[in-house]
Amino acid sequence: MLLNKIILEKNTRLCFSADFTTQKELFKWIDIIGPHICILKTHIDILEDFDDSFIKKILEKKEKYNFFILEDRKFADIGKTFEKQLFGGIYKIASWADIITIHGICSEGMLSYLTKLNNTKIPKVLIVSQMSSIGNIIDTMYSENCYKIAKKYNNLVIGFIAQNNFCNDKQFLILTPGININSKNEKDQNYRTPRDAINSGSDILIVGSAIYKNNPNCVFNYKIL
Repeated sequence: MLLNKIILEKNTRLCFSADFTTQKELFKWIDIIGPHICILKTHIDILEDFDDSFIKKILEKKEKYNFFILEDRKFADIGKTFEKQLFGGIYKIASWADIITIHGICSEGMLSYLTKLNNTKIPKVLIVSQMSSIGNIIDTMYSENCYKIAKKYNNLVIGFIAQNNFCNDKQFLILTPGININSKNEKDQNYRTPRDAINSGSDILIVGSAIYKNNPNCVFNYKIL
């Protein structure tokens, strides 16, 4: 997988969660953090000044800094609606995202629908099988069912958003959100330290405000192999 090559070449397991609301701030931080990450994670629907120029600019940054783009849309709908959200609308996510997230609860139907599409621009998929949000109702059986679905569609699914390596299957990556140098609870999220996540089997650490609300040099604390 090309992503594994990027991880090795750049010596990083860091995914930067770029939760910004303006293009100016987003691209400023990509220039700061781009050399140090293997994945850039976006939430395109919070960008207040999105326009057609965004796609060209984000792809130029990807080429310059050599990272994958993960659109954390967390799709959760029937197949035909999912197709319109992924390929159409104003965002045209499939034209620039390498990876997307989908919720496990309806992932079987969405993945089945994707396999029937005659389209070469289908991004790879991460299934949200665990969450860091306080009070979420995901249980062990839910996560196990996500794994069963991923195995069935392993031509599309490359891994999971999860708090630990619940499946112990090396063909799938574990990406863990809610990472901070100091573990703590903040508002609606449980934070964990990079060491805790790595010890729990995480392959890639998803870090956002813990970097951009602090000194950006702290990125080096997250570049763990």
